[in-house]
Amino acid sequence: MHRLPLALAVTLWGSLAFAGAPPAPAPAPRPAEPKPDAAGPGSIAGVIGFKGAAPKVEHTKVSDPGCGTASVDDPSVLVSKDGKALGNVFVRITRNAPAAEVVPAGPVVVEQQGCLYRPFVQGAVKGQKIQLKNADGTMHNIHAYQGAEKGSKTLFNVAQPPGAKAVEKDPKSLDVVKLKCDVHPWMTAYVIVSEHGFFAASDAEGRFEIKAVPPGTYTVEAWHERFGALTAEVKVEPGQVADPKFVFADKKG
Repeated sequence: MHRLPLALAVTLWGSLAFAGAPPAPAPAPRPAEPKPDAAGPGSIAGVIGFKGAAPKVEHTKVSDPGCGTASVDDPSVLVSKDGKALGNVFVRITRNAPAAEVVPAGPVVVEQQGCLYRPFVQGAVKGQKIQLKNADGTMHNIHAYQGAEKGSKTLFNVAQPPGAKAVEKDPKSLDVVKLKCDVHPWMTAYVIVSEHGFFAASDAEGRFEIKAVPPGTYTVEAWHERFGALTAEVKVEPGQVADPKFVFADKKG
């Protein structure tokens, strides 16, 4: 019997083994790249402009030691360092915005600290409560009005001594809620109640952003305690930023 050379036998055996082996599994397909949502939300954002001479900041001397400060500055005057932008402007959609499906569970919080209300202006959704806290070592008397004008209807009037628990109130109306302190008359703040949560307040550099706005055409309002209100029409595109380009001016501007 003839024997095959060792090298040839190994080669033939490997070929036969390979021919009889099951095929290797195909590589797993790569997951598809996510497609952008054609109906996804956009946003309304920008910088609140200001032109003209910046209004003079009013300084108030404080004689109450419980305030923990010798003086306070009027928070409504919040012009940026370069004089071209305005803070504490409340921006919200006033037409076409969908009503809130769920009212936020937590309250809108207003702190009384250093004998000032903080923040100066913010928004709330109808049905959301306003919670007031006193961090000062002195008595505050919170007097809330329905509307920003003089002579507006009183919503509630409650004293809050130092160390007292937080006070919660439901304004029950779609309006501007003006907060005053009957003990410290310079203390003022605003909570603006809307059907929805599409609102924001501008910061010290005038920046604001209303997020997750459904695509559509809206009327947007910018409101400031001293300078009144401006409105603009914007069209929000999916995934895009719409800038209403609001600019306030002083009386000489």
